[in-house]
This record gives sequence, C-alpha cells and structure tokens, in this order.
Amino acid sequence: MARPRTTNAYLPKYVTVIHGAYWYRPPDAKSVRIAAEGDLAGLYKFMAKLTAPEGPITRMSEVFDRYIREVVPTLAERTQKDYLRHLSILRAWCGHMHPDELEPKDIGKFLDVEKGKIQRNRQVAVLSAVYAKAVGRWYVAQKNPCRDVERNPTHRRTRYVTDEEYLAVYTLASERTRLMMDLALITGQRQGDLIALKWEAVTDSGIRLQQGKTGKKLIITKSEVLEAVLERAKALKPDLPREYVVRTRKGRPYTSEGFRAVWQRTMNQAMRKKVIQERFTFHDLRAKSVSDSETLEQAFERAGHTSMSMTRGVYDRNFRKVTPLK
Repeated sequence: MARPRTTNAYLPKYVTVIHGAYWYRPPDAKSVRIAAEGDLAGLYKFMAKLTAPEGPITRMSEVFDRYIREVVPTLAERTQKDYLRHLSILRAWCGHMHPDELEPKDIGKFLDVEKGKIQRNRQVAVLSAVYAKAVGRWYVAQKNPCRDVERNPTHRRTRYVTDEEYLAVYTLASERTRLMMDLALITGQRQGDLIALKWEAVTDSGIRLQQGKTGKKLIITKSEVLEAVLERAKALKPDLPREYVVRTRKGRPYTSEGFRAVWQRTMNQAMRKKVIQERFTFHDLRAKSVSDSETLEQAFERAGHTSMSMTRGVYDRNFRKVTPLK
C-alpha cells in the first residue's frame, strides 16, 4: 500500500513534482512529463484526456473526475488545491460507490470523528458541490445526500493580533516576510493575491488588483508608508527578474505552500523565543487591517468583501469605539 502524501496533497493520483514540473508516474507504465509546476491548466488538460469515461457514469470516482475536469479549473488557484486535496480523501472514502448509493446517514458517519471535525465539514461541503452538479446539471444522480445533514459546530475565529505581537514577530522575521506582513496590514489583501502581485499592477494611481477569490477589482491608492514598502521590495535581490513585488531568492514567485512554510517557520521561532504567547495565522493580519481601520466602511472597501456582514461579523475583532446616545 502506498504511503499517503506529505507534500502536494492536492495532486491527482500518480502525479508528482520533479525539478519544477508535473510528472505522471503510474507504477506499470512509462513516466510522462505533463507541464511546468504551477501550470494547473496543463495538468487538468492532461488528466481530462486520461480520465474521460467512455460509457455512462457508474461510480463516484467518475463523478469526481468530471468535476475535476470541468469545474475545478474555474476556481481560484488556492481553492483548486484545497478542492483537489479534499476530493482525494472523498475518492478514497466513497469513490467505489454508485452516486445514488450514498445516503444522509453515511454522510453523518463521515462527519462523526473525534479530530478534524472542521476539515470533515469542508470535505462534505465539496461533496455537496459535486452532487449539485451531478443532480442539477449532469443528471447522473437523483438526490444530494449532503443537503439536510447537520454539520459539525464551528466557531468564528476571534484572534486579534496586537501591535506588540506584530512588532515582536516582525523583528525576527526575514525581510521578505516583513514585506508580506507590511503589505497584508496596509492593503488588507489575502496571501494569495499578495504573492501573485506583479510590478505591472503598481501604477502612479496605485496598486491595481483583481482578487483571486472574489474577482473584485480594486485600486489601492498609494500612501507614504506603502510607497516606502514598495521601495524596499524593489531592493530585493536578485535585481532581475523583477516581475513579482515579493519574490524568492531565485527571483520567482512564492507558491502558497512555499510561503505557508516560511510563515510556519517564523511562527515556530517566535514561539520558541517566547516573544508571543499564542500563534497567529498570516490571514489574521487581514483581520487586523480591518480591525484597526478607523471606520468599518473603509475596512469593507479595502478588504473587498462581498458583504458588510463578512467585514463586521468575521474580520472586525478589536474593540470599536461608539458614542453614547446621550
């Protein structure tokens, strides 16, 4: 039995990364180079030809294959990787079953675990999205067994990063990590949008950005502080290529997994040196940008949320001044 992946868990079966490229390496056939690492479109095109069914769909694994071919490529890059990772777990669990075999009680048992309850919620959410296509678009299933199943209880994240904690981590972080922290705090954007930010998007009027998750278009106007951060980014070595605002020591863009590893090392160091008492995620800096805003209206516009309820209920985590009625 093959060992479970410890890295690149989002990749399809028999696909691995070798020297900056995706390779298909089945056990009883010749290895095939698919595409350069990061070229998910090329990967999906290859897998589509490989997994396209010749007859009617009879197993959930075939439904998952179609979902990967037709739906996953339309999602944001980070979402694609998350979905592929969840789909690999779902495939191992129910890939052998007929789409109409799964019942709500099966979903309930799948959710009933001691650890990883939130991950199971997300996996069921992906399964429900697959069934939405299978029932309402592809007509290969009669019902969505996930629809009325009660999910594991969740709690909104409330971690607020104080100025002192931010400075403590900032002091021991590398220059590239500091730049990412500054950009996250000043602009309020997600990690994925920041590592994908190119210099061509930095204009005299500001940073022109289209968010990968929502597609919302923003122009983040320049301030003296933001200008100073961008100047520091320009000074990163190597000088060329200078395509991405924050780039690795080889001049390449960070991958989501790559920067996540950098951030985890920074957090481990901060906890080991006891400069903070509690870890925080890089995404918590987006919440700090919202929480430290003078008004929620400013925070809502900067964050690019689709609703004020998201800004107010999830990301505004600090005390906010209000005036008394009288």
